[in-house]
Amino acid sequence: MHMLELLKKVYPLRLAPVSPDADKAVEMLKKELPFKVHEFKSGGEHNGWVVPQKWEVIKAEIRKGGSLIYDGKGHPLGVMGYAKSFKGKVSSDELKKHLTYRKDHPDAIGYHCDYYYKHWKSDWGFSIPYNLYKKLEEGDYDIDLQTSFEDGTMKVCDFFLPGRNKDTIIFNAHNCHAGQANDDISGAVVGVEVMKRLSNKKNRYSYRLMVAPEHLGTVFYLANTPKALTDTFKFCLFLEMMGNDNRIALQKSFTGKSLIDEASEHYLRHNFPDFTSVKFRAFPGNDETVWESPGYEIPTISLSRWPYDEYHTSLDNTDIIKPGKLENSVDIVLGIIDIIENNYFLQRKFKGLIALSNPKYDLYISPGTDPSISIEATEERRKWNYLMDCLPRYFDKETSVLDIAIKHGIEFKDIHKYLLKFKEKRLVKFISD
Repeated sequence: MHMLELLKKVYPLRLAPVSPDADKAVEMLKKELPFKVHEFKSGGEHNGWVVPQKWEVIKAEIRKGGSLIYDGKGHPLGVMGYAKSFKGKVSSDELKKHLTYRKDHPDAIGYHCDYYYKHWKSDWGFSIPYNLYKKLEEGDYDIDLQTSFEDGTMKVCDFFLPGRNKDTIIFNAHNCHAGQANDDISGAVVGVEVMKRLSNKKNRYSYRLMVAPEHLGTVFYLANTPKALTDTFKFCLFLEMMGNDNRIALQKSFTGKSLIDEASEHYLRHNFPDFTSVKFRAFPGNDETVWESPGYEIPTISLSRWPYDEYHTSLDNTDIIKPGKLENSVDIVLGIIDIIENNYFLQRKFKGLIALSNPKYDLYISPGTDPSISIEATEERRKWNYLMDCLPRYFDKETSVLDIAIKHGIEFKDIHKYLLKFKEKRLVKFISD
């Protein structure tokens, strides 16, 4: 199924960490990839995090004088997530205490999810357009909000693609935001497409796609996964907000210095130079804090198209999703992965200076004219000429292909292609870290 088609099926669902529609979303995803589904029972607790009960809205009406003022079931965001039931007559002042809205988008409905994670604060409440809020008259209102809570299981989708070694790179996206196309069903469908394409390749690394409720899914997955397995988790890429019309944004890992940071920044700098790069948690955060938490410390970046004006409102729908941006996001993820897949350290198999121009080797890249005397030599030619002077010293088993690409400002794929010729001439050996 095409990414946009899958997104259109999943995002309108009344998603929550545990809900009937969350279960439906899992079944839809399983039709795209053979996910293993991990289930965690309601009431389970880890470090203060609690798996919530299965929640569903049965009825959600606000009436005045018998007239229906607002039907909270008209949109998946119309009732605050995990709101309790309430039926009775309240004053306008009391009603307003149980309403949330967005002044910056007066005709839209805001996303309220605080009760997902703080169930002890749960109360009854609606999310309504601000323009409706302003029109509420004084007097009494009849509230009929019926929600159901019952024990269920939180489901975490896990698709594993084995590679030549056990070191695993994780892609993560969440599926708990009701009625939000870009945040983050776009990330989920991009992750599915990335895994489909990687499935057609012979990969050096193993890969995992995790689609789960934000924070809670990853917390309980890691807490219930053997250390022998989590020790193989090398890096994580959180994929979010990937379909709107904005440039790509890179949020770095906690240290900002891992291989995934360097590979991502290098790829984006050469292919999408208008990208934004920020430090850890400088943008709205997600599960990077879970993957990077003490005892795991898995370097995690996030890729997104933040900011966008419709964030956390009912305007986050398919109107803002651009198919070309979804495809572009897949290409970006695969471009970063291609660097990691082909990044090796280099070991010298010769001594002394090699005559690169000798036909025996044919490794000299001609600048066209002598770059030391010609003002016509391009900057790119100068880079390659300087590279050839330095290259033999990099074959020290401590310098990687990416290290060289970054140091010399030349795109990784071009450096890698050139170094493969050295390997073919048996001048260097590619070694893993």
